[in-house]
Amino acid sequence: MKSSAIAHSNIALIKYWGHWNKVSPELNIPLNDSVSMTKYGFSENTQLKTHTTIEFSEEFKENEAILNNNLLKGRDIERILKIINPLRKLKQIDYKFKMVSFNDFPTQAGLASSAAGFAALTIAAAKALNLELTQKALSAFARLGSGSAARSIHGGFVYWHRGFSHETSYAEQICGPDHVDINAVIAIIDERRKDVPSDIGHELAKTSIFNTIRVKKSHEQAEEIKKAILDDDFKKFGMIAEKNCLFMHGVMMTSEPALFYWNPLTLSVIKKVLYIRKSENLDCFFTIDAGPNVHCFCRPENIEYIQNMLESIEGIEKTILVKPANDSYTTNEHLF
Repeated sequence: MKSSAIAHSNIALIKYWGHWNKVSPELNIPLNDSVSMTKYGFSENTQLKTHTTIEFSEEFKENEAILNNNLLKGRDIERILKIINPLRKLKQIDYKFKMVSFNDFPTQAGLASSAAGFAALTIAAAKALNLELTQKALSAFARLGSGSAARSIHGGFVYWHRGFSHETSYAEQICGPDHVDINAVIAIIDERRKDVPSDIGHELAKTSIFNTIRVKKSHEQAEEIKKAILDDDFKKFGMIAEKNCLFMHGVMMTSEPALFYWNPLTLSVIKKVLYIRKSENLDCFFTIDAGPNVHCFCRPENIEYIQNMLESIEGIEKTILVKPANDSYTTNEHLF
């Protein structure tokens, strides 16, 4: 009972931040609908993907999970079990598992490694257990490990319906990766693990006095940006994504305690993007997830210029060029 899968990370355009508290927080049901782009890295060594192999066997004496050659334990194992336990229950078995997973990009640095990781885990585990699940069901199960993983089941541009229960909170594809010509340059400012993981930060959202208005506006912006994507209205797409990003970070900075994921270089990249847009008359827009690294959206024909402009900023570690990715998928290439 072994299977492997590959999933890509995603960047939220309409952010998911905070949980709906009228159901169990274990369900990771968000406060608002969200929209994202699943990402494929141009570089052969950095495709922004997670490759996961999992095996279930009655011969295993305990659960074992390894990520990037590190044995996972404690809270990390608990998050994996949030997906594995419901799937084992569905199959009506209690076999222990062995999981080996590898990210080809930084983990817990605001680049959605958990989204790719739990999407790949869900697809591989369902296949290993011979469960014939729809993409809707896979998305809902992936959400249990990490909310944003619900979106990484799909490629292209994705809409996550917040829902009000396990079955109704899932993501679906808005359009495939080839529908619009949108690329991005990721300015890597810090690859280290962030001090406050996103799942802890989510619980602080409700302490900000600005969160209610963020949620209200996010519902509206989710529909607006969906239309912009389908219409290939890049300028509208970018302006909505930027504003929603600032809404989320405003909530983070006014939470109790306050969360500051940015550092001085983050602001330098933002200012560079604004300069390019104003002085160069070139459409370029930023967004930032829960970390210091900045995604800069542009048209494909401008990506090398944007890359050069960002790499001219002193202190930028590197850049990654991305485009919309395909759906997550199973593979016969096993890691053990």
